Formats: sequence, structure tokens, C-alpha cells
Amino acid sequence: MRNTAVKRYAAALYSLARERGLTEEISTQLEKMTGFWQDSPEFQQFLLSPRIKLSRKRAVLEEVGAKLGFAQPLANTFSLLLEKGRIGIVPMLSKEFSALEDFDAGRVRARCVVPHPLSELQLQQLRDKLAQLSGAKDVLISLEIDPSLLAGFVVSVDGKIIDGSLKGRLRRLQRNLAR
Repeated sequence: MRNTAVKRYAAALYSLARERGLTEEISTQLEKMTGFWQDSPEFQQFLLSPRIKLSRKRAVLEEVGAKLGFAQPLANTFSLLLEKGRIGIVPMLSKEFSALEDFDAGRVRARCVVPHPLSELQLQQLRDKLAQLSGAKDVLISLEIDPSLLAGFVVSVDGKIIDGSLKGRLRRLQRNLAR
């Protein structure tokens, strides 16, 4: 149910943002709010507490929105989430909004784990190959260094994992030999 609600709220917000030409602005503001949400457990507890009156929560949320410069559609969405008791979905809303933005732009995000830093040429080759495999126009790659892989890489894109690491190959070989 919660995932469905997140998707509905994100789709409505994204549609409105796109209609008004505010997608990038709202995306940035959602990221700021998510960061604030995650960095401030007191703020979370305050907004989630059933003991605090809705009017007080709304006033504080409006103050935060004014300081962070929320666009009106985003401020309205947060107010609605607060009213419906769903303000806790803010981080998931941000992720879903970004996913809709990526889909609309023909972009995918990939997480790549490598044993050592990649050169610009290697990074571009990986980006091109992932674009070809996923059918995306653009691929945003976040790199992580993990020396335990020894060689190769592990890529996660569109919910699929491609394990081309030496560590993964050795693990598969070990499983095959154990049969």
C-alpha cells in the first residue's frame, strides 16, 4: 500500500511540476528536504508524533519550506502528506520523483563497483555499453571502489546485476565444482 501511495503522490507531483516547468527545481528541493529529514531525527519525530497538533506541525513545515524555498506545488504536497498522515514517505517520494524524471529523460542510473578507479576512456566505454544494453539515451554512473573484487566490475542497472568481477567468477566456479 505504501509503495502505491508513493507512486501516486510522485506521479501527481511530477505531472504538475512538468506542466509548470518546475521538474528540476522540485527535484532539487525534494533532495534538500530528504537530506534535512534524514539528518534531523528530531524533525522526523516532531512531524510523525501523534501527540503534536496538526496545526503546529503545519506551521513548522511551512517555516522549513520557506527557508528551503519550496515551490508551491511541493509545499502543497507536503501539506497534504502531513494532513493524510503520510509525511513519512518523503524520502521515498524523492526517489520516485527522480525515477520519473529519469524515465522521462530516457536516462538510467547505474551503480558500478570496481577494484580501482577507472580512466575517462574506460568510464565512457562502460557508459556506452550500458546505454546499449538498457536502451537508454544517457547513463549516470556512480562508482564505488572495492579492492576485494580483484579485477572486473559489478554493475547494477534497472534492477539487474551484471557481475563481471574475478571474485564473482571464482565464486561461480566454486559452486559449479561443489556440485
